[in-house]
Amino acid sequence: MGRKIFIIVCLAIAVVVVAAMALGDPITNRAGETTPAPATLTAYIPAPTPAMRAAATASARGSAGIGATAPAAASIAAATPTPAITATPAITATPAITATPAITETPAITETPAVTQTPATGATPQAVSITGRPLSGTVIGLDPGHQLKSNSETEPVAPGSSEMKKKVSSGTYGRFTGTKEHEVNLNVGLHLRDMLKDAGATVIMTRETAGVNISNAERAILFNDKLVDLGVRLHCNGSADASVTGAFMLIPKSNPRLSDCKLAAGLILESYGAHTGIGIEKGITVRGDQTGFNWCERPIVNIEMGHMTNESEDYKLSDKAFQRAMAEGIYQGIVRYFEAKR
Repeated sequence: MGRKIFIIVCLAIAVVVVAAMALGDPITNRAGETTPAPATLTAYIPAPTPAMRAAATASARGSAGIGATAPAAASIAAATPTPAITATPAITATPAITATPAITETPAITETPAVTQTPATGATPQAVSITGRPLSGTVIGLDPGHQLKSNSETEPVAPGSSEMKKKVSSGTYGRFTGTKEHEVNLNVGLHLRDMLKDAGATVIMTRETAGVNISNAERAILFNDKLVDLGVRLHCNGSADASVTGAFMLIPKSNPRLSDCKLAAGLILESYGAHTGIGIEKGITVRGDQTGFNWCERPIVNIEMGHMTNESEDYKLSDKAFQRAMAEGIYQGIVRYFEAKR
């Protein structure tokens, strides 16, 4: 153990000497004198005595064959101070992204004004009020067509004609309501009579009830005798085709006042269609085979107010409230005709 300590001490001294030589500094002794640096390390290591050699040999043999390795002297290195790590400058915060301005809301699209609906066909229109007495001084003949019972006797279709026709028939009827045409014609005629009288007209009626027996020639002659300013024949039509609809006008093929017949027909049909909603596309038809036309020398027209063989029009024409609207439409046309004549 003493030998080990000795060896350690010697090694420590050697290390100090080597360090001093490396630094080139003189070694200061205890007395404060400067000793020159030795040329070699061996000059300062004492030579081992015979006793020391013997002890070392004995120690080596008694260590179970394992050679003792002298510990390596730790190199004394001046600790170079680690430079302080420069603090990484704080990362400049990325400025907050400017919020995208809210998108201005597109103003709501102005709603397109609702399209005014055309009144449903058959809707009863409101009566147009005509002030005063626009028909004062006029004489108007009304002929509600047909009658309760037909008359199969014949009469000339025109003055001096050899062609003969039945005097009068009972007319058509509603295929869905069963209403007789002569009833519709009379109801409309009576409403129209009252409207015309209220407007100042003198009204000549060919009939005011169903149970009469008056031929078509006799009705026309009545208008001639009374010098009517306008004769209006009231009828409804029928067809083998139930899909056929609409109102239309008939005028005579020959008449001393044909231009007046055309004018009245156009104005009355237009007003009737506008007031009732019934179609008027069929317009005006010229007829030369009607007894009621051929015997009349006064301006005269015939309105076919609709088709009783069509389901929709049958119900309209048979409705009492709608019949008043029909009369109103014809009345408006008559007023317009006399205004145009002034």
